[in-house]
Amino acid sequence: MIIRRYLGKNTQEAMLKVKMDLGSEAMILNTRKVKRKGLKNLFAKPMIEVLAAVDSEYPAKKDTIKIDKKIENSMPGAIYKNNPDKKEEKIALLENKVSNIETILKKIYQHLQLDKTEEDAEYKDSKDQGTNVMDIFYDNLVNNDVEPEVARKVISLACSRVQNTSDVNSAAAALFSTVSSILGKPNVIRLREDGKPSVVMFVGPTGVGKTTTIAKIAASYSIGKKKNVGLITADTYRIAAVEQLRTYADILGVPLSVAYSVKEIHDAIEAFSDKDLILIDTTGRNHRNKAQFDELKNCIESVNADEVYLLLSATTGVNNCRDVLNNYSFLKNYKLIFTKLDEALTPGIILNAKFKSNMDISYITNGQSVPDDIEEADVEKITKMLLGSIVK
Repeated sequence: MIIRRYLGKNTQEAMLKVKMDLGSEAMILNTRKVKRKGLKNLFAKPMIEVLAAVDSEYPAKKDTIKIDKKIENSMPGAIYKNNPDKKEEKIALLENKVSNIETILKKIYQHLQLDKTEEDAEYKDSKDQGTNVMDIFYDNLVNNDVEPEVARKVISLACSRVQNTSDVNSAAAALFSTVSSILGKPNVIRLREDGKPSVVMFVGPTGVGKTTTIAKIAASYSIGKKKNVGLITADTYRIAAVEQLRTYADILGVPLSVAYSVKEIHDAIEAFSDKDLILIDTTGRNHRNKAQFDELKNCIESVNADEVYLLLSATTGVNNCRDVLNNYSFLKNYKLIFTKLDEALTPGIILNAKFKSNMDISYITNGQSVPDDIEEADVEKITKMLLGSIVK
């Protein structure tokens, strides 16, 4: 199987390159948007990258290049044409340099071999030799910002589920099943059945969209499910956040309580004892500021909500995602909400966060519209996004 990548300003241009190069029998493995490199392309539209393959042997092109005699005489090496001694001296010098380079490369290779981890060995052992189908899927995962460590483990698990990894359909089915099982079914808000209100707290870094997400959920339950909802905001450090939630509360016709301390949060919960659902907005704290983050930890632990939701923006980078999860590891149990999926080029953070935290995924938001742009996580859709268009 021959596999090649093609770039175009749009899908039509990229597909035209595929057909011109590989022919009409080419199989499209994946299509994605890629950012152009360089400062001058910072605000340019992304290119379309198409990954295509053909099963038959790729026809080699034999182009004949004619070189003008004057150009030939001016080319490097022409001065040695009629001087064999200098030519042999030059060849000997080049051979010596090549030998030195080979020695250096061997040392680098040996050093890299010693540094290989057991995970890499397991990953390689789990793959069938002579096939690159799983390599394609691995590349798709990494290109979608899935951490290489996570991608290797996913591929290894998938390989253990299929006998013939050289068969595209079997490999795709095994990998789809593996990723779907890792992501799991969405676990959303569940109301209590003992007559008491379900107290739900939302936490996460600054700027992830907690207030807007709470408004969407409040609208879903108060309007869509006809439940009695109460709102509490402890995000008193940002006046705009309080006013934003107050505006939503007025539109939805639900009460809002502003709490400046843990005691006031408890008082507000008591005042909303007749509600079906109480949603609490918290201040987005910088986890690198220990004093501020300790204050948030104290608030979360003191309230002891029925459910806690950690919000992560789908635009968060790999390192920041890992950092956030590590700092919120004091939470024994929580659920994940991913916001701003519409702004993200790739959905890799979803698989990374799920794999790292082992916490349930609940909601996905994909826009600013209240209450429309929120839904229970569609695992099948997310899996297809992660693996590429080869998975039908």
